[in-house]
Amino acid sequence: MYFDYFFLFSSFIVIFCTTVYLLAYQERKTKKITGINSWPGVSLIVPMWNEGETIGHTLDALLEMKNEYHGEMEIIVIDDFSTDNSADIVTGYADKHSCIRLYSKETDRGKSESLNQGIALARFDLVGCVDADSYPQPDSLSHVVRGFDDLAVGAVTTKLVVNKPGNLVEWFQHIEYMYSNFILMAFDAMDSIFITRGPLSLYRKEVLVQIGGFLPARMTPTEDMEITFRIRKAGYKIKGCEGAKVYTSVMHTWKQLFWQRIRWNRGTLINFWMHRDMFLDSRFGLFSMFVMPTSTIMIAMVGVIILSLLFRVMSFALSAVIDFYLVLKAGISPSLSLLGSLFTENIIRSPYHALIVLTIMILYFLVNGFGFIESREKMRFKYLMFLILTPFIYNPAMIIFWFSAVVLQTTRFSVRWR
Repeated sequence: MYFDYFFLFSSFIVIFCTTVYLLAYQERKTKKITGINSWPGVSLIVPMWNEGETIGHTLDALLEMKNEYHGEMEIIVIDDFSTDNSADIVTGYADKHSCIRLYSKETDRGKSESLNQGIALARFDLVGCVDADSYPQPDSLSHVVRGFDDLAVGAVTTKLVVNKPGNLVEWFQHIEYMYSNFILMAFDAMDSIFITRGPLSLYRKEVLVQIGGFLPARMTPTEDMEITFRIRKAGYKIKGCEGAKVYTSVMHTWKQLFWQRIRWNRGTLINFWMHRDMFLDSRFGLFSMFVMPTSTIMIAMVGVIILSLLFRVMSFALSAVIDFYLVLKAGISPSLSLLGSLFTENIIRSPYHALIVLTIMILYFLVNGFGFIESREKMRFKYLMFLILTPFIYNPAMIIFWFSAVVLQTTRFSVRWR
């Protein structure tokens, strides 16, 4: 009985928030993209640690992007004491291309320190951060810099899709990333983006210098999220770029994904707590008045819904197996009416439950459909198959990862970075 109340309350919260996101998204689609008067110089910083398998492809993508860009662009690679052939690969590129510079650190100090070093070395007023396993499309930079025509904008981030998903884990992340592109555009409409994505985001250098750059990993394991809070506190906006698209490598196994999400989730908890003074502060608009409060409970609400639906499906399957076994044992032919009654008893429960589940299903496919459109990916059968499987396999795993992150954070278990 009480669990049904939790289900109804959670469903209301999720349906309400998703509806707000959809309305904001549709509002944003009516806005026209303005032109650009000049093409500013851009310094792209690539922090690197043992990226021998990917850094060459990343540099190739950045060089293609440079050829498409009308302004000046430099690439600063900061090697964080790699033990593979990463530095040798970058050296080969730097010998051929004067726009590439390599700086090697003598000790492993982490990504944030690498980014801050790159900021200090940057020659141009716009500074970009690019992960060493990400591959922006050639026209991405031309789209991103348009956001800085507004002097109130301190950072612009981009859309992400998974680079050539192959196995089960990668395809689930592909679905997740496409959905996140819808969320990015919806949050952009509400001026509520709270993460500048590592694969490609641009910042005003003067803003980064003003706020003291990125915080070290000992303070937060997700520096790309934390810095957005301080950019907002400094009085600047953060925008999402509609035209820029970046392909990125993702975790290949469940174990890798678990530890990555533990770091991400704990970083979210740390960052929200670190900047809890922004909660319900009207100076920061919808970001503080709506997105921060709802984001803190949405994961729990989604968890209740998913667990409830899984429980009902499992109850239906178990009841069907048992009842059909008893019917067959009694020598009676099973009927569809028996299956229908079991379905109604375990899944539907009441017309209200049926309406709620139907509404959630419609919203689920709707927002993921918009995410697919925003990601500009070709339709494949695998996309539909994994989209259907995600609520039953991937989302429950994400709930487990979140629960694990909360437990590890409260027990002060050390954060694994690599």
